Amino acid sequence: MSQSRGYLDDNPELESALDWVQEWYHIPTLLVLLGFMLWNRVRNVSNFVVDGEVLFSGQDPWYHFRSTMYVVENWPATMPFDPWTYFPNGTASGQFGTLFDQVFATVALIVGLGSPSEQTVGMVALVAPAVLGTVAAIPTYFVGRRLSGRLGGVTAVVVLALSAGTFLQRSLVGTYDHQVAEGLLQVTAVFAVMVAISVAERDKPVYEQFGERDVAALRDTVGYSVLAGVAIALYLWTWPPAVLLLGILGVFFLLWLTIEFVRGKSPEHVAIAGAVMMGSVTVFELAVINTLSITATDHSLLQPLLALSIGAGTVFMAWLARYMESEGYDRNLYPVTVGGIIAVVAVLMAILTPDLLNYFVDQVLRVVGFTSSPSATQTSVGEATPLRNPGILYRYYGLALFVAIAGALYIVGKQLFDRDAPAEQFLMLVWGAFILAASFTQIRFGVYLVFPVAALTAFVVGRVVKWVDFSADDGVEVYQVLTVIVLIFTIVGPLVFVSPSAAAVGASAAPGGEAQGWNDGLDWMQENTPAEGAYGTGGDGSLEYYGTYENRDNYDYQPGEYGVMSWWDYGHLITVEGERIPNANPFQQGATSAANFLLAPNESQANDVLQSIDEDDAHTRYVAVDWKMTNVYGGYNGKFFAPPRFYDVSNVSATDYYRTIYTNPQTGQRFKYRTQEYYNTTVVRLYEFHGSAVEPKPVVLDWRIAQQNGQQYRAPPSDGQTIKSFNTMEQARAYVENDSTAQVGGFGTVPSQRVPAMEQYRYVGSSERSAYESNSHNRGMLVESQSIGARFRPATNGTCSANATTLPLNGQTFCMPEASADLMSQNNPAWTKIFERVPGATIEGTGPANTTVTASVRMRNHQTNETFVYRQQAQTDANGDFEMTVPYSTTGYDKWGTEEGYTNVSVRADSQYQLTARGTQNGSPMVFTGTTAVSEGQVIGENETASTVDLTPLFERQPNNQTTTNESSADDALTNETATNETSNGESTNETATATSTETATSTPGALTEPTQVQARP
Repeated sequence: MSQSRGYLDDNPELESALDWVQEWYHIPTLLVLLGFMLWNRVRNVSNFVVDGEVLFSGQDPWYHFRSTMYVVENWPATMPFDPWTYFPNGTASGQFGTLFDQVFATVALIVGLGSPSEQTVGMVALVAPAVLGTVAAIPTYFVGRRLSGRLGGVTAVVVLALSAGTFLQRSLVGTYDHQVAEGLLQVTAVFAVMVAISVAERDKPVYEQFGERDVAALRDTVGYSVLAGVAIALYLWTWPPAVLLLGILGVFFLLWLTIEFVRGKSPEHVAIAGAVMMGSVTVFELAVINTLSITATDHSLLQPLLALSIGAGTVFMAWLARYMESEGYDRNLYPVTVGGIIAVVAVLMAILTPDLLNYFVDQVLRVVGFTSSPSATQTSVGEATPLRNPGILYRYYGLALFVAIAGALYIVGKQLFDRDAPAEQFLMLVWGAFILAASFTQIRFGVYLVFPVAALTAFVVGRVVKWVDFSADDGVEVYQVLTVIVLIFTIVGPLVFVSPSAAAVGASAAPGGEAQGWNDGLDWMQENTPAEGAYGTGGDGSLEYYGTYENRDNYDYQPGEYGVMSWWDYGHLITVEGERIPNANPFQQGATSAANFLLAPNESQANDVLQSIDEDDAHTRYVAVDWKMTNVYGGYNGKFFAPPRFYDVSNVSATDYYRTIYTNPQTGQRFKYRTQEYYNTTVVRLYEFHGSAVEPKPVVLDWRIAQQNGQQYRAPPSDGQTIKSFNTMEQARAYVENDSTAQVGGFGTVPSQRVPAMEQYRYVGSSERSAYESNSHNRGMLVESQSIGARFRPATNGTCSANATTLPLNGQTFCMPEASADLMSQNNPAWTKIFERVPGATIEGTGPANTTVTASVRMRNHQTNETFVYRQQAQTDANGDFEMTVPYSTTGYDKWGTEEGYTNVSVRADSQYQLTARGTQNGSPMVFTGTTAVSEGQVIGENETASTVDLTPLFERQPNNQTTTNESSADDALTNETATNETSNGESTNETATATSTETATSTPGALTEPTQVQARP
């Protein structure tokens, strides 16, 4: 050391430079880290601007954008109530339209010089999370600095910058959500509390000083405590459920004040800081209260009452400490007394206000229950699911996680053996423990975890550097340098080299196909359906999109206003991109009604669901569905698993609709086959079949029951042929009757039994974007097609034959021949499809007595040039009379567009309805045919007359055998086509061999790991 010291003495310039580095090294280091954090978060901003339109990642950002636009239009007011979601009730904004939206609306107003366009607001919203995520490094630095000096502050920022955890994911460009603001404001609030309690420990204020008005002695403690209250209030103003932090602070004050008194010190000083900051929070929260109920999701009585209770609790504990000390009680009785009082209060609440006590208990378990079992509906919300794989934390934080745990254990030891251990270190311990528990209970709370990990890591680094006495004043020893190098590599190495790195996560930022697929379809809806308030009446609509509406429990919708039914995931997209009112939204409002409709096993029940929520003069008019809603492969973004968790008409589970056959249990390779209940659901009948009747095909799905490690599972049959084809349905049914582990159909879009046609729902429009543009969709098709032996091969020179379906997948092109594609999908799957609920038109006529009449019409979607045939059936009576209701028109489209208050349909008929029946004439079998036109006016209920047709023997039919409709004309009548003999080889017999299973439905592929019991029944 002496040689190093002497060298520095002989070179004063070098010593001066080294002193400067020691004094200011953190500034350039922090600038580099901040630059990296911002660059990593915004570098893919161009991915989110498609054809000049701003897109967001996820669902909640869309509603935040709406809330921000409202503030721009009505600055500085936020939206009190929104009738543009949750039809027919409307909803209060709750966690949206808070300080988060106000801040960035103000920024947009400044950038847009007082009148920003939606594009400008959108661009501000795009980069906002990246900016907030970068700014979070500032309070993180100061937290680390308080624990371990400047080096500790820099270390904390390094961990924050290089971690690939939830906070990074929520602060990437395009994720315009309050979660990134939550992380920033929570760490800021914790830093402010650290300062306040440290000042209180330094100045040691007592309550007598307030009576004496000793301002000088109280100024710092009161001032910093008020600032801490402001920081907490800002957090609450941004996210009302931030009562989580109030709970953490309440536990901290309870434990710390108890520890202080037991070890012979006065808890009064920190209690004063707690009382002042909680009193400030109470005042600030009363200023923004929206409801007098007790709820964490809005500014209610919960926030100020909880803050007031914590503040009053600190005052009481300080008084109790004084009282017990003055009366000479043993200090060890203090925790017993405090615990007893808490127990008495809990008992009194259980007796007097049991609902309130249950509410608090449920909230605590739901947030920090650690091992609590989430509800089925909760697990359908990705961010509310528990952390099932703790190993992911190592991937996010590397060895910094274990360094932080070591720091926490060090603090525990210091609290046990050091009477003067500071309160702010104990606060770190309590904060980290609660956030870890919350992160395990719901993965969304992982957005906070990086901050206590960074702070505790900084604490350890500071202690190690202090231990090795790394100081240039005395020279530098080799062991000191090596120690610091090893420490840096231990923390930084895994963060850089363990996948996924922060840079890799930042590089993956993109809006995803879902936003583009729905945006495309909802653009069609906005342009081709009547405005809200104009359905059936015409005009521009009466419901102001950014209007101010009084907060109420149930909005009274007016005639012409209507709802759009879809799964709740897509509600915000429908509101923002379609400017229509969804029945359900990502607040999970309307989720049960949506599930009841989508899974309804018949049209009557589906209509009952809508009628139960419709108002007298405002109804649900449209249904919007996408390919994910019918996809049973959760690992490939399928969403069909979710509605059964909300369905409350009867007790169902996912296994009532689909089950698993393991083609390779060692690797977990499998595919899911469907039961008839799946094909009967409304969502499948709409998306896959467009409301048409569908007949089964003479193909059989076969399997056997196998065992592995004592577990039963379904496996391919011994002959390896999972799919068996037959010439007739009779042969297929006969095979199934003799094989209890087989069923007709049940894969792709092939049902086991006939699926009847729908009468009041028609396909009217779609996105131009195809589901075939999704890698996830195509991977699911590849897995299933390979499992059942369907042909699926790479394209030659990137192209497929004309009769093959082209599927891009991971940069390659695959081809599926038409025969295989017909088994997998009935129609070309547009990403999003829009259906309209209509009264339907009546076709009535005569034909052979006591026989089945089949009506069919070829339809074309002019958005995608996709064609399909709609089929409907009816039975003739003894006189040969029949009647049927159909939802598709063939003429008169131009008479009933959006100007008249109806839909400008893109799905239009290529022909008239062709009707066929088999009967006899003069004792000889005969095919009877006829054609008829159905006008748009008849379908939408503006013309209540029926289309009529008399079926005649095919050879006797005259070329001009037209039937009458009141709206047919030479301009819109279609040329007659020769009736085609469209007959069915399907049967309506009940399935005679099915299988039941108690297996748990899985959403991602993997090896067979869960016990499965299969019981075949005849």
